[in-house]
Amino acid sequence: MKKYDIKEMDGLIVRYGRTYFDVREDVLYFNWTLSGVEFTFRGTHLNAGFCADYGEEVEGLPTDENAPRRKTWPRVAVFLDDLPTPIRKFEISSPDETWLLYQSERPETHRVRIVKLTENFKTFVGLKGFHAEGEFLPAERPRRKRVEFVGDSITCGFGNGSMVRDRGFFSDEEDGWLTYGARAARMLDMECSCVCVSGITAVRNKGMMAAFAMNDLYRYTDKLHQEKTGRYPAPEAWDFAGNHNDYVVLNLGTNDAYALLFGGDDGGEAAFDREYAVFIKEVRALNGPDTYIICSLGSMNYYLYHNILCAVERYKKQTGDDRILCYKFKLMHPMDGFGAAGHPSMATHEKMANEIADVIRTIERK
Repeated sequence: MKKYDIKEMDGLIVRYGRTYFDVREDVLYFNWTLSGVEFTFRGTHLNAGFCADYGEEVEGLPTDENAPRRKTWPRVAVFLDDLPTPIRKFEISSPDETWLLYQSERPETHRVRIVKLTENFKTFVGLKGFHAEGEFLPAERPRRKRVEFVGDSITCGFGNGSMVRDRGFFSDEEDGWLTYGARAARMLDMECSCVCVSGITAVRNKGMMAAFAMNDLYRYTDKLHQEKTGRYPAPEAWDFAGNHNDYVVLNLGTNDAYALLFGGDDGGEAAFDREYAVFIKEVRALNGPDTYIICSLGSMNYYLYHNILCAVERYKKQTGDDRILCYKFKLMHPMDGFGAAGHPSMATHEKMANEIADVIRTIERK
């Protein structure tokens, strides 16, 4: 079999989502939910080499230093051509593994797509290269509009593969391909990007669970991983101009409500209102004037929806920006069940996908 290093694949692979190539390692990292690569392969046998790193889940209170820690490794899926379901899924549960992606008795030509199912920060993964009986053909990226979903555990699909409400996070129970964002993008025939981390807030507050907020991360390709590796003097700025978003859906604020609850005297809702307004201005500046920004909330709680609505209305009056709007997802219905830790079930993700797809279709008809 012939070996193909990633550095030799220029023009042969199409990247999806926020990915980055580490030239020192010759590795293409795709750590965000639903990120990955697509290529056209003709042959009989295709293996891929991966590197991976894990996150940790605390089996108990996060403040308990003696509570046991459990490793969480990345999961990926492999798709052929336009099949709606993967031909295989697997977990990369060590730093260096090789997996069979495809084989056939006779040479066949297929589009192969590798998709990360689990979220950033909890799991990290990179593509090192291929061993193949066959050849890679020049890549063609379909011309489609692009929608980016920016959010927390709801957008990640936390526990959507579970029906046990009081269960914690497990990698094999988080499926980015079946999140509301991924489903909506397929309904709309749009390319999808996800920038999401469980527990994240829109803006900084001393009561937030994570050490970072989305307004710390959004402008960068992958600040989480690049800072963890320590190989970068500064995180790489994401190329928004080269990866134009037609739509950005900000589904943030659920965790900000909890941060305000536990944050004590930290400015309260007034501080959230002020910082959220600054954040949407940054999202606009980074994406440019043509992108539609949808500031949404749901489907778990709506405590800050009125604040978001007022912040957006004030921003619109100040700027005259008519390509920004708010949307409130319908509340999760008990009859649809719950995923892990009370998160949206698969049925709820399907409903949310239909809702946001309808919002975007309405804009498209203008």
